[in-house]
Amino acid sequence: MQINLTNKIVIVTGGRQGLGNCLVGNFLDEGCKVVTCSRDDAALQKVIEHWRGSYPEQIAGGGFDVSTAEGVQQLVDFTVHEFGGVDILVNNAATTASGTITTLTDEQWQQEFDIKLMGMVRTARAVTPIMKNRGGGSIVNINAIFARQPDLSYYASSIIRASALNLTNLLAKEFATDGIRANAVGLGLCSTEVWQSYHDPANGSYEEFLTDTAKRWNVPMQRLGTPQEIANVVLFLASDAASYVTGTQIDVDGGMAAYS
Repeated sequence: MQINLTNKIVIVTGGRQGLGNCLVGNFLDEGCKVVTCSRDDAALQKVIEHWRGSYPEQIAGGGFDVSTAEGVQQLVDFTVHEFGGVDILVNNAATTASGTITTLTDEQWQQEFDIKLMGMVRTARAVTPIMKNRGGGSIVNINAIFARQPDLSYYASSIIRASALNLTNLLAKEFATDGIRANAVGLGLCSTEVWQSYHDPANGSYEEFLTDTAKRWNVPMQRLGTPQEIANVVLFLASDAASYVTGTQIDVDGGMAAYS
């Protein structure tokens, strides 16, 4: 199977580190022109300069905050100015506040809502007219298995992820005749840098910590997924290889979801 994404114009939100960074690298490798963003513009520019060493004409980005309407519009306008349009949108920007109905503050709820859900709503609203004028496109929302399997420890995230899945379904229905597909990727546990902040070296190596984490969360494959394993699915959904796939969520979770 060939995944031909050469010269596609891609927005990946939250591309400074972790999964987003891996996604940007994969799209660049496929010959795409990529725009990414981060609220930490200074750190992002260092990453972009590194990418420009190999892809001088394919990468751009800035400190656009997708938790705000202004930031989203700036991101999309910047992309059109730099590369002329948008073919693929990957909504990856996220934040996670653990907590229950009694412990989560209004501010934590609002931050999760603005970044995860409204970030997706606003970016989709901004890019769909552009995609329509270009004859179609693909939206991939990075979601979580909590969308269909809520977790008491992640109250806000579970509710917002369910909303993001419904948003994905509605976008797929509304824009199917315009050649725009919308899908989601349901994450389980992914071994990004964020896990390092939870590791206590006094309790063993980092690798042992990740293995223990997978066991605690009852991951059947007994390990965390890698960013590359998730990127493989995202690239498939973004490409014409998935031309008849829309309105669905593909879980990349090592079998973690109990509903599967």
